[in-house]
Amino acid sequence: MDRRVRKTREALYSAFAALVAERGYDRLSIQDIIDEADVGRTTFYAHFKTKDDLLRFGFIRLREHLELLPRSTPQDRRAFLAALLGHAKSHAGLFVALARGGGGGLAETEFSSIIEDVVASEVGEGERRGTMLAMLSGALLTAIRRWIDAGAKGTGSEIIEAFDVLVTAAR
Repeated sequence: MDRRVRKTREALYSAFAALVAERGYDRLSIQDIIDEADVGRTTFYAHFKTKDDLLRFGFIRLREHLELLPRSTPQDRRAFLAALLGHAKSHAGLFVALARGGGGGLAETEFSSIIEDVVASEVGEGERRGTMLAMLSGALLTAIRRWIDAGAKGTGSEIIEAFDVLVTAAR
């Protein structure tokens, strides 16, 4: 991707994330975003069609970052989860604001999909795979949500440790 395109998208996303955390998703307009990012309306629409597209872009960035991390060993899995939790912590204000506003459903779907990908790599094949995937994904998502709601204190190591226990038991 061209450096200028990447820079513009990052500026738009940074403005979007800051404004959602400050004002909430529903009360945010495209005009607010372009004013904060200091770009023109045409520039915004050259990169994104809607606020939802901008929100999805944030999750695409997260996926791309996480895809670079190995997950083949238990240590890799813990490092991967630590990176996911670090991202959640650094975007806690955005997560909380989205949960309260109109973008929450889309954010929940996107984040749940990432969580399911994490869990899918840990769950073996077999007839109980779907059930185990749903249960472990739900547990991990709920733990992350509770951690963020409680102020995302610490590194989330208790979530990583509990996930290790659940994955080991599931195998």
